[in-house]
Amino acid sequence: MASNRFKIGIFASNCSGGIACTTVPERWEPTWENNLEIAQMADDANLEFMLPLGRWAGYGGETDHNGTSFETLTWASGLLAATQNIMAFSTLHVALVHPVFAAKQMVTADHIGKGRFGLNIVCGWNADEFNMFGIGLEKHDRRYDLGQEWLEIVQRIWSEDKPFDFKGEFFQLENVRAQPRPISTPRPIVMNAGQSGTGLEFAVRNADYLFRAIQTADGAAKDLARVKSETSALGRDVGVFTNCYVVCRPTDKEAHDYHQYYAVEHADEVAVETIFSGRGIKDDPGLSDEIKANIRLRIAAGNSAYGIIGNPDDVAAQLKSLSEWGFSGIAMGLVLHGPDRMGEVLTFPGTDGKTYEARIVDPVFYDPKGEKQNV
Repeated sequence: MASNRFKIGIFASNCSGGIACTTVPERWEPTWENNLEIAQMADDANLEFMLPLGRWAGYGGETDHNGTSFETLTWASGLLAATQNIMAFSTLHVALVHPVFAAKQMVTADHIGKGRFGLNIVCGWNADEFNMFGIGLEKHDRRYDLGQEWLEIVQRIWSEDKPFDFKGEFFQLENVRAQPRPISTPRPIVMNAGQSGTGLEFAVRNADYLFRAIQTADGAAKDLARVKSETSALGRDVGVFTNCYVVCRPTDKEAHDYHQYYAVEHADEVAVETIFSGRGIKDDPGLSDEIKANIRLRIAAGNSAYGIIGNPDDVAAQLKSLSEWGFSGIAMGLVLHGPDRMGEVLTFPGTDGKTYEARIVDPVFYDPKGEKQNV
């Protein structure tokens, strides 16, 4: 991944609706042509990565939110073949893909992309989607025990010269070997979004980047301090990403009006309720009604992501704040009506006190001909 201090990627373009649980007619349609177009635009604009959601079924409602989706390893391979510099991740549920098969698939993608493939490893997921495969969802902590075995096997396949046997609790394998090796060294980048205590332990031990949710600025600061403490104790340097939904308009009023329009007035309420209840938020006695209402709004607006809403200067300032808090990057949405804003110059405050300008040359945020601010 590029050496920019703050990295920006596109999230969930492989799924219908993306991260917005809305019924508006302009909601994201995940055709292959749309995915290819946005990946190439992001590549031209020097964004760092494309990150998919791993989905097997939708959330119902008027739009069946996320009900249409591309499988993520094939999706990543296709995008890598059609781009030059941007990374493409695959989001894999370890219980659903055998590690020997997955190791071979991921190496293939890494060779297609000449070292630009990344793995977003997921140890648990929605029970109803696992039931589609006839696979029961393990108890919480055991999911990470399974993930640890799975990742160990994959990494040994990628690194060992001689065939090996593996005798674990979940996998018993004989004479395992595979070629070729990954192009990425020492391995493809690994990302994980474990939020629980056990999930965080797994992530800091195994991942190169963690995905952490933001509720408040104070909460983010405390969480980042905890992550830094745990990674330092293991002698590891692990970056931290978060996901954001971005509503950017020429004025603050236009941005907030559009947020109200798509996330409140036209929320897919049935799908929002499915997510709200399915994640245990609705019946959580530890959450106040005010917090629950805020979470529900964020589900509609961007799959519980952190909201960045405002004019271009405000959006840039909020992105700068995320970097100052200690985040390594974000996965975010797109500039709506980007083609209508071609040539517009956005102003960004730099961490060095200077002001930087970036001209929109594609319907994404940064200028490939300029010097992207290393915030």
